[in-house]
Order: sequence, then C-alpha cells, then structure tokens
Amino acid sequence: MKVLLRVLGQRLFDRVTREMAAADSAFPKRLCTGKPLRWHLELLEAPFGTTHLENSPEQIAVVLIEASNPYIFNELWAIGSREYLAICDDRSNDFPPAPVILVFDKEFPTSDWIETPIVVTDWVSGKHAMHDLARRVIASLRRQKHLQSELGGGLLALNPATRTISYRKNSIQLTPAEIPLAELFLAHLGSVIPLEEILLMFRLAGRSTSGSNVRVTIFQLRYKLELLTGHHFVLACAYGEGYVLRPARGSDSSQPYLHREEGQTVALYGSG
Repeated sequence: MKVLLRVLGQRLFDRVTREMAAADSAFPKRLCTGKPLRWHLELLEAPFGTTHLENSPEQIAVVLIEASNPYIFNELWAIGSREYLAICDDRSNDFPPAPVILVFDKEFPTSDWIETPIVVTDWVSGKHAMHDLARRVIASLRRQKHLQSELGGGLLALNPATRTISYRKNSIQLTPAEIPLAELFLAHLGSVIPLEEILLMFRLAGRSTSGSNVRVTIFQLRYKLELLTGHHFVLACAYGEGYVLRPARGSDSSQPYLHREEGQTVALYGSG
C-alpha cells in the first residue's frame, strides 16, 4: 500500500524526511494485516488550493500543513467556506478529499483551539509530535471506508452517521453522548486522554461536565466496547491522568503495537 504525504512547509517537510529516515521511525513499514506500507513525500508550493486535496484509490494522500504561518489559516477558512463543501458533495467522485492535518512546532493548549476550518481533519503539536502524527495519519485513513480492507477488518471502526461502532463483523449502537467520546478515544488509540480534554469535548458538545455525567458516559461506552470486542479492547483509567482505549493485556489485538522509549504506544500497525 502506497501513501503520499503532501507537505506544505519546508521545515515540516525536512522534519518528516528525517523522521522517516530514522531507524526507529514512528512511520510504520507494515500494516497490522502484514501488508507493506510505502510512504512517499511531496513538497507543496503555496498557496494552498483544492488541487492539494485530490485523492483516489490509485493515489491515497494525506496533507500535512506547517501551522507556523498565520496566513495559512485565512486560506483554509476561505477554501472551507467555498470549494470544500462542493468537493465533498460531488457525487461524481466516490473518493473523499485528502485528510488535512495541522502540525504546530510548540505545544498548543487544547482549550485555545476550539474551532478549526472545516477542511482540517486533525492537528498535532509539540517537538515530539512525530509519533502522534504517524498515528493520526493512520487514523485519518482508517476513517475513509475505502481503506477498510487495507487497514484490516478486525479494527474498531466508528460510523457517526448510523451511530454505530463495529469490530470484525459485529456492531453495536451508541448514544449521541457516546459518539464524540468514542471518536476522541479512537483518534488517540493507545494514548492517555487527559481528563481536561474529555471535559472540553463534553462542553463543546453542549453536555453536562458534572463528574457523575462524565463517569456514567465513560462507563457505558466501556461496557459496550468490552461487549462488542469480547474484552479484546478495554477503556482503562490512568489514575491521576485520564483514560486510554487499548487492547487488553495478552489479547491478539495487542500484537500490532509498537512500544517506544518515550513510553508512547503506536496503535494498530505492525513493525517494519
């Protein structure tokens, strides 16, 4: 499987190039299904445009944008309010536009980043963001159902439109309160989500952030995930830190994990 990373920003391009050349690169060389994964880099020229979002089964792409230039946000907002919705609604194109991930050099407080341009799929920040970036690139591709077979049918997959989450051939219904929570955990699979970020998600969804409401929603989601996956995946509490969705210890689902020196865990793809 070939994935093209279109990079806007010379510094970010150099940073990703160095990461991919490293012996212990965060970017995997093999999927959890055993299929080889080939990464290709392309340096984009400003200004950002809709042609950068072109995507097809023959050319799977993800766009990475260096977020240090404030002018890029004006371009993203403009594209989001005009061309992007037309691209998404184009019935002649069965393949969705390429996901867009913003990359900040410095740690970016979640509380300061409430609304993003509609074209933006995700974002990462910090000098050690490459492991997080690699995981979110894979997560963004997994959300595109066209890649379901390449990324493995046994993976957890969320469908917000039908309010269902599936694992292998089974699925289970989620409540409206559980949908954004499940999406948050799936996007950060294997990483601890701080309680502050969970509370922010509840506030943005217009739901009560009382301790009892948060605990009950997490408990219900945990029960459904364990029921759906036969306890192969667990939603565990990291005391004093937050919560993490990960495979159960010793389960088959834990085999595709890569353990890093920094204590980070890269989820659901095999080593090179």
